[in-house]
Amino acid sequence: MNENRPTVPAPAQDITVKNRNKMSITGVTEVVSFDETAVELRTVCGELCVEGDGLHIGVLDTERGIVTLEGKSVDGIYYPHADSGERKGIWGRWRK
Repeated sequence: MNENRPTVPAPAQDITVKNRNKMSITGVTEVVSFDETAVELRTVCGELCVEGDGLHIGVLDTERGIVTLEGKSVDGIYYPHADSGERKGIWGRWRK
């Protein structure tokens, strides 16, 4: 084994929300769909959905994996459950 070989870190995903109206996401591989109320993305961690009001994409750079969103408000962020289409996490419980 070659123990001196550097390891390549796995791609990471970061999500930053500022003042509930600006958002930055890294680790994005594809924008699936978007409109003023929802943005669906594929990321290194799976599909990600952002819900809000007046949403628009500021930066879209899938080569670097960066997307920024702005709008009147970011109301929900969730990873849909792959098998059932249900929402996971705290946002999913709030929105049901």
